[in-house]
Amino acid sequence: MRAPRVRRAPVPADAILVVRGDARNRETDRLQAEAFLRRYPDWKRFGLSGYFARNDEEIDDLASDLLDRFSALSVLKASDLVAADFEVVPTFRSPHVTIAFTGDLDVRLGELAQLIDRTMSNPYHVREPDQPDGEGTLR
Repeated sequence: MRAPRVRRAPVPADAILVVRGDARNRETDRLQAEAFLRRYPDWKRFGLSGYFARNDEEIDDLASDLLDRFSALSVLKASDLVAADFEVVPTFRSPHVTIAFTGDLDVRLGELAQLIDRTMSNPYHVREPDQPDGEGTLR
């Protein structure tokens, strides 16, 4: 079956936040969501990468390591995502999650953008020499 590796352990109940690298360009999300569906067609969902966090200290840890290539970060509340019919699925290595969804891609990306609780500057951002500032891909 061509589906992402879903961890057996669920996202911790106290992991109330989902953090994403923010390229400030919806086209980047579109490309990632379409690529996810092409790579995992048996799962029949679009997917966007993110990381769970319990608090601002964990957001800071993510910013300094896994998300250092992004100049800005978007923070979403996991409960808001679930209430809006997005799934927060524990995929690949912890604390990675996939924000999974179905439906019209443009509509759903617009809904997702409305759920961003806050956007913050990443003080640990390191621009790669061949990458424009603020652009990046999740590892």
